[in-house]
Amino acid sequence: MAHALNQTRPFPPATGYDRLPFLDALPDRVRSATLDRSITRRLKRGQAAFWQGERQTRLPMVLEGHGKLIRNTAEGREVVIDFAGPGMPICWPEILGDAALSLSFVAVEDCLISFLPIAPVRHCISSDVRTALAYAELVTHERREFLQQLSATRAASVPARLGGLLLFLLERRGDAHTGLIPIRLSRQDLADAAGTTVETVIRLMRKWEKAGVLETHRDGIQILSSSVLAGSANGDPS
Repeated sequence: MAHALNQTRPFPPATGYDRLPFLDALPDRVRSATLDRSITRRLKRGQAAFWQGERQTRLPMVLEGHGKLIRNTAEGREVVIDFAGPGMPICWPEILGDAALSLSFVAVEDCLISFLPIAPVRHCISSDVRTALAYAELVTHERREFLQQLSATRAASVPARLGGLLLFLLERRGDAHTGLIPIRLSRQDLADAAGTTVETVIRLMRKWEKAGVLETHRDGIQILSSSVLAGSANGDPS
């Protein structure tokens, strides 16, 4: 399937990459060469950077906006595995290992994605101790986040799964001071991530909005009472 991409231009050096500590570990000469050879692609909501089953020849990283990582099951069902935001590398272990991608990336809002060349990064991981350690830390961090997200969305009840998902997104992608999760998630996005129907999510979100637990804004979801969501995540039916 063709990618719906509307812009390709040189990598903007001061935009986003500094949020990825791994790039700081590259030797200066290699980092400069890597960024100089990068390209960026702008996606609109619903457009894909890549699809499950493809092989990527570059390393994608989110600079602006957010997207969802989707896995298609053998039964043809789409499962949202995670949401990726600024500074996040996407599927790097698979791409560096020359494996077919196990996930698709679809924008949930306007996104800017950088694609880095593989060769200099792969060379530094195999030959430079500092880079190798930074990459190991990156992979460990991504695995830890994935396991936390998986735990949050595998509870028995829908309120527990949705509450756990919102708390995970607030902790990892949001602003703890304002309670804002700055991702423009649709009710369908939340339903896919929580493993339920969109009607159930609409009903539950409406209940929480009326109870003053959260508010939905144009720029995202604002959590007003983390304690109520934590109770839901821990199985409290109230």
